[in-house]
Amino acid sequence: MSVKNFKFVSPGVFINEIDNSFRPRVLEQIGPVVIGRSQQGLAMTPTRVESYRDFVNQFGDTVPGSAESDVYRTGVSRSPMYGTYAAKAHLEANDTPLTYVRLLGQQSINATAGGKAGWQTTTGPAVTGDGGGAYGLFVATSASLEAGLTAPSGGDADHQASNTGSFALGAIFYADSGAVLLSGSTFGQNPGATTAATAQIDFTNAPTATNTITIIATDGTTATFECTAGTTSATQFSRAGVKNGADNLKTAIEASTIAAKVTVSAVSEPTGGTFRITLTQATGGSAGNTAITSNLANVDINDGSSGADGAFTGGLTGPATAFENGLTGAINTFINSQADGTFSIAIDSAKGTVTDGVRTFSRKVLEFNFNDSSNKFIRKQLNTDPTLISSNTSQYYSTDGSGEEIYWLGESYEQFLTDQLTSVSTRLVGIMLPLGSGSATAPTKGPSLKRVASSEACAGWFIAQDVGDAGSFDINSATKLFRLKGRGHGEWLHKNVKVTIERIRQSTSLTDEYGTFSVVLRALNDTDQAPQVVERFDNLNLNPASPNYIGKMIGDRYIEWDEQNRRLREYGDYPNQSKYVYCEVNDSISNPALIPFGFFGPPMYGPDDFGTDNVTTGTDRNIGTTDANVGMIAIGKGTSNYGAPLTHFSGGFQQATRTDSAGPGRVLFTPVYPQIALVSKDTDAGASLRTDTNFGIRTSRAAGSNRPASGLGDVLNMLTADAANTDASTLAQASTALRPYSYIFTLDDIVSGSTDFTYTSGSRADATSWTAQPENDYTSLLDLGYDSFTAPFFGGFDGLDITKPDPLANHLIGAGATAQSSYIFHTYRQALETVSDPELLDYDLLAVPGLTNESLTNYMVDICEERRDAFALIDLPNVYTPTHEGYLAKNARANRNVTSTSNALRNRRFDSSYAATFYPWIQTRDANTGQALWAPPSVAMMGVLASSAKQSELWFAPAGFNRGGLSDGAAGIPVLGVSQRLSAKERDTLYDARINPIASFPSTGIVVLGQKTLQERPSALDRINVRRLVIYLKKQISILSTQILFEQNVQATWSRFKGLVEPFLANVKTRYGISDYRLILDETTTTPDLVDQNILYAKIMIKPARAIEFIAIDFVVANTGASFDD
Repeated sequence: MSVKNFKFVSPGVFINEIDNSFRPRVLEQIGPVVIGRSQQGLAMTPTRVESYRDFVNQFGDTVPGSAESDVYRTGVSRSPMYGTYAAKAHLEANDTPLTYVRLLGQQSINATAGGKAGWQTTTGPAVTGDGGGAYGLFVATSASLEAGLTAPSGGDADHQASNTGSFALGAIFYADSGAVLLSGSTFGQNPGATTAATAQIDFTNAPTATNTITIIATDGTTATFECTAGTTSATQFSRAGVKNGADNLKTAIEASTIAAKVTVSAVSEPTGGTFRITLTQATGGSAGNTAITSNLANVDINDGSSGADGAFTGGLTGPATAFENGLTGAINTFINSQADGTFSIAIDSAKGTVTDGVRTFSRKVLEFNFNDSSNKFIRKQLNTDPTLISSNTSQYYSTDGSGEEIYWLGESYEQFLTDQLTSVSTRLVGIMLPLGSGSATAPTKGPSLKRVASSEACAGWFIAQDVGDAGSFDINSATKLFRLKGRGHGEWLHKNVKVTIERIRQSTSLTDEYGTFSVVLRALNDTDQAPQVVERFDNLNLNPASPNYIGKMIGDRYIEWDEQNRRLREYGDYPNQSKYVYCEVNDSISNPALIPFGFFGPPMYGPDDFGTDNVTTGTDRNIGTTDANVGMIAIGKGTSNYGAPLTHFSGGFQQATRTDSAGPGRVLFTPVYPQIALVSKDTDAGASLRTDTNFGIRTSRAAGSNRPASGLGDVLNMLTADAANTDASTLAQASTALRPYSYIFTLDDIVSGSTDFTYTSGSRADATSWTAQPENDYTSLLDLGYDSFTAPFFGGFDGLDITKPDPLANHLIGAGATAQSSYIFHTYRQALETVSDPELLDYDLLAVPGLTNESLTNYMVDICEERRDAFALIDLPNVYTPTHEGYLAKNARANRNVTSTSNALRNRRFDSSYAATFYPWIQTRDANTGQALWAPPSVAMMGVLASSAKQSELWFAPAGFNRGGLSDGAAGIPVLGVSQRLSAKERDTLYDARINPIASFPSTGIVVLGQKTLQERPSALDRINVRRLVIYLKKQISILSTQILFEQNVQATWSRFKGLVEPFLANVKTRYGISDYRLILDETTTTPDLVDQNILYAKIMIKPARAIEFIAIDFVVANTGASFDD
């Protein structure tokens, strides 16, 4: 240091410390990029991981693909996620880090209708309920409806309602075609005291022998009785005499199989000479759903004609279609459950067929309930796998379509129902309604229409305390402070994480008016008694000038895809410190005393306003072709194949009580949509200290329980496609059929009771809350320790087609696909473009395991060619067909024609040393499940390249028994077999076409026996080890060269450059990478003219070391007396 840096004023000794012991910065290691799917993690953004443990923490473990019992809720893939195995194969070598790009569904801004991401049922919800779509099962307790029923003055057997029936949405079913019908007896009278259906059979004279009568019971039991001249049995009765004929038929019925279903009265004589028996169904049913066919002369049924058919009458009436087994199956109809809350649904494959005026159906009836501890729990009994729909089964699972379904169960809201109804194990009433909005005849929005790109989950805006007068408090106008948004996790975030705001403190400083608080990300299903912290940020504030400003501590940067310039753009001021969320802060906060005190809840379906027109005249409000379609319930006016429209309900839709006594009774339907329950009082968490209870959402099963609630993620799912990436507070209800938020929570609504503190919505506005009292304010509530609350994330979406086992399968891309016509093509292309710029991302190897689409793999090679610093591993099409690409018999899945594979590659006219490919597929075993699966060869080669570089150097050939022995662990994952055992001739055919064979030998196992690149012209660079050597040399020398950039272009700088590069090359030589080299940098390379152009030009010549691929040995057999010296 120069003395001029000292300040000399008065005499003395001046000492300064100079530290020259700093070690030079170690260059960051460069590893591969892998693009693929995973269970979780940042999506569509290159993310660096240092180890496999780090990979699992961020992206989850390997996924072999399995028949998970609840695919819709868990999101477990039906197909292997090959990228996770490739990452494991590489990282197990502990050689270099890896960059992973997780795929979620993306779409072009110019996407065609068929090119959009996401999913939908094949047809949208139809108002008649028979064209597929989404169906909502709304449920109420029978007791709550019966309590309001009173008999009309006219003495009608039906009932009228004097109260509104609140029906909670319990589940959503999705159908690709046909319908999901609620099955059972219709509601209209107390199911515990039903009027059973009856039939009167009158004998006016002795019937004729050989005539018959057939009786059908409610459950479908059928019995036919033949009239005889003298025999009475379980199938016959004697005609002897008028009264005796009636007696004998009674005896025959009681001896038959139908006796348990139908009871028979004693013979009576209503009029002289006419003898009657009365049949009564043991189980009540709809009128007309049972029949009596008869050709008995002198016998009439229900006062009908002699010898004519009849039917049971009375019982529970309703419009439902009759199945031959007597069970109803309908939409738009109120149906009773069994006494324990068990419902039945009929799955109808289509509209049915009509023959001679009779409609028949192909369907099955299933029983279920909403008790998740029952064996009949809805998610245990019904199909929850969207990939089993009928259009898929013959394509992916079997040739005969066995196991196919036309529906799947999507969301079920068992926890919400329990909270809403108190018990789900009592007699319930349900109604199945088509869900959709936007059009009366073909809704364009709804739960079944989610064709949209992936979107991020977010928490609602966190709002401030009210600092005004309680009497004028309007919670809808509360000041928004900040909100948290996902950084790229899609659905995973809202299904697994919630956020607690805790340790809220008002300012106590005279110089700093900002309060403080903590943000804690927690596991969604934890409890306040045993919190599971994912991340936490303490002592935060809203002061932009503070080092603890929430934007700085959590980070506010987010990434978006710039489609015009084909690259990622980063926005925001502060680097992200959270792995999961970034923070958006309201820039217009003017009061520094404001602190987070509540939040806006998630959006919800609604409103559903059925109107009040024509109430006094007995006409129902119809939602359909003539009336406006409001809300999310899409019911048409007109004839339905599965039940009458609203005007024919046994219980209809009205907003007021009908006053006329002549018409049938009505149930006043009010839908209630799902939301997560809020903590109601400070004892709900069961914590030892009441103040340890977090108000806000309750994620436990019940107040005071430490068991997690069931199915919370279903409540938080994205509701409609047009709600994706939308600020809930600005949702247009008319266009989306959504309420902008289900509730708004604030600590200002905490009320002090005699023994505890409770949450009562609206209590501050009513001047009954703690903070509304004149002697209190928000600070006193915080001082008591009520300083925390919990909010959910909601609305994430993966943008993938969940009806496909592999939503990004190659065969779904289609021939000639573009980014506009195929979201799959666009998703892969965008991911590849994300890693295409060498100035934005360093890597030396590029792999997209399992991707075989030629256009996209060509683009992989183009990227590496243009970068000149990376090598592409590509997989070939038609080598092996896993079931998620199309079902084939096991002996047909491997295409063993190496000639056609070789010719196909030649026809692609590759001539690049920046790519290679291998053949055939390999079999591995998942370490977690023990499941065997087939994987593309790029998976194994990711491990071989890493272990080869770790064991030797990256410029050693990644092949042969020393470094390419897959049976010996070179792949980093177990390799059990190959899809095809190659003969020597087949290996020659492949290698001649520049396809590197993976061979299997009886004694030495499975080994990589080739290392050619796709370069057609012979040179040193037609081998992988040389190409990787040159990539390495160029990259490292490029980094070294940055140390002289902008230095003077003089001899001293040239010497300095040589001093950096020559030792590096000498070191590579000693490690057998090159056999010789020469560096030229003098006036012959950097001429005066180049100096004038500010250019330093050097020339490096190398002789790369070559690998031994062929060993030729002559064995010379000599005579006994011959000399070897000759």
